[in-house]
Amino acid sequence: MSNIKCNAKERIILNVGGIKYETFRSTLTAYPETMLGTMFEERNKSLLHPINGNEYYIDRNGRLFYCILQFYRTGRIPSADQVKCSIPITQEELDAELDYFMIPRPKRLLSKKCTNNKQTAQLSLRSRTIAAELDDLVTSLKTAINRAIIYFQKRFIMSKGVGFNITLEISFYASDRMQPSITVLPTIIGKSPVPLIAEVINKPAFGTRAYVLLNGFGDKIGEHLEESYPGLCWDLNWFEYYNDSGSLDSKYRVRIQICDDFDYEEIIKNCCLSATSLKYSYY
Repeated sequence: MSNIKCNAKERIILNVGGIKYETFRSTLTAYPETMLGTMFEERNKSLLHPINGNEYYIDRNGRLFYCILQFYRTGRIPSADQVKCSIPITQEELDAELDYFMIPRPKRLLSKKCTNNKQTAQLSLRSRTIAAELDDLVTSLKTAINRAIIYFQKRFIMSKGVGFNITLEISFYASDRMQPSITVLPTIIGKSPVPLIAEVINKPAFGTRAYVLLNGFGDKIGEHLEESYPGLCWDLNWFEYYNDSGSLDSKYRVRIQICDDFDYEEIIKNCCLSATSLKYSYY
C-alpha cells in the first residue's frame, strides 16, 4: 500500500475548543476547498503541529463543530433547528462557523436563486462573469489566510504576554507584467510561508483582475473577510509608483492582520469547561 493511501486512512483527533472529535484524514481532504481540507493536504503535513502524535487543536466553538464534521461525513449541513434540541445554537452562530471553515452552502444558494428566478434570468453575462471572478478572488484570499494561520499555528496558540499577530500583505499591480508581491510577518529565518501563499495568488493575469476587482469591490471584500474571521483587520490602499521603465504605474496593497484576542471567560464559555462549571455549581 502506498504512503498516500496509508495517510488517507490515518486517524486524526481534532480538539476543538476542548472537545475532541475523531475522524479520518481522507474524510477532510475529500473537500479540498474548505479550511480543513486545505489544512490536511499531504503537501501541508509538515506545517502541522500535532499533540500526542495525531491530535490537532483548533480554537473554535467545540459544540458547534459537530455540525461542521457532519458536513464532511455526509456532505450535508444540518440546520440550527435540527440540532438545537441537543446543542444550544442559533442560525447566526452556525453561519459564522461555516464561514470560518469555508464550508459551501449550495442548497441555500439554490433556494435563493429559485426565489429570485426572474432576477437571475435578467442578470447580464458581464455581471455573472464579475460575480464569478469575485468568488475566485475571495476564495484565494481565504486560502492564503488559512495557510498563514496553519504555518504559524503552534506559535499563534501558545503565545503569551502581549500575544501574537500575523500580518499578510499582498500588492496587486495594474500592469500585467507584474505578479502580486507577498509579505508575511513575522518572518522566520530559513523558512517562509510565502511560497504556499504564492501558489494560490500567482495565477495567470490574476494580479490585474484582482486590481480591477479591488477597485470596485475592495470595501465589500474586507467586510466579508472581517465577518468570516473574528479579529481580522482589513486595510486596502492605492499607490502610484514608477516602474523599471520609468513609467507611472499603480497598485493596490492589501494588508490583512490576524490578531489573537485572548479572552479567558469567552474561552471557558465556548468549550467543554463551561459544562463542567455548570454541573458542579450547586456545591
